[in-house]
Amino acid sequence: MYPMVLVGPVALPTYPLLLLVALWVGMWLSARRAAQLGLDGDHIYNAGLYGFLAGIIGGRLWFVLAHWENYAANLTRIFSLSRSALAAGEGFIIATVVGLIYLLRHRVLLAVFGEAMAPGLALALVIGNVGAFLGGVALGAPANMPWAVEIAGIARHPLQLYEAAVCLGILGLLLWLRSWRPWPGFHFWLFVALYGLTRLLLEVFRARPYLIGNHYLAVQLVALAAIIVALAVIAYNFTSDSQEALSEHQ
Repeated sequence: MYPMVLVGPVALPTYPLLLLVALWVGMWLSARRAAQLGLDGDHIYNAGLYGFLAGIIGGRLWFVLAHWENYAANLTRIFSLSRSALAAGEGFIIATVVGLIYLLRHRVLLAVFGEAMAPGLALALVIGNVGAFLGGVALGAPANMPWAVEIAGIARHPLQLYEAAVCLGILGLLLWLRSWRPWPGFHFWLFVALYGLTRLLLEVFRARPYLIGNHYLAVQLVALAAIIVALAVIAYNFTSDSQEALSEHQ
């Protein structure tokens, strides 16, 4: 593992650094795709950056309020830069809401925006998972496979590399299908379905998955819901297009 990257005399944490790289490169690819779809690429950068900042600040404040007893005696601790002191789920929701508010205020078509974002999201996940592997974050479960990676004396599934490899395949598929656009937003929902399937299948290899009721993997339940919604949207749009084409033919 390479938890730190030396840049001259400065040591930077690998995982947060590559997360920033993933954010920027993902937005760059999405902006290029947006231009191909006739959408101003600045909307990608603006919605992404506003959402990112809101997610970091909101996730931090949510964590502080949820653990107020740890900060009440010393309020300066609120400004610490520990990445573990973030409410990730709540921060993601806040980031999504802020991004949607920006898009609605600027009357950006959500279907086109989502389609432009799909390849960028896949690329960002590839880089982010490589960063997680190098930084020793989101560890896989113990394993005795020939390709297992030893971390702190324990051989583990390289879960982050599994996900990075699958997301790279999803990215390749989205780029291959970029000229086939049966209806606006198709590539976004295809990404949601494929990434949901990825998390559904790979979550069993996680070292410490979050459980609901000591029986169900929380991420799998969310992934299954995302797959169902995505497939329902895809089926509805294809069915609608088929009915419209049939009506026009008649």
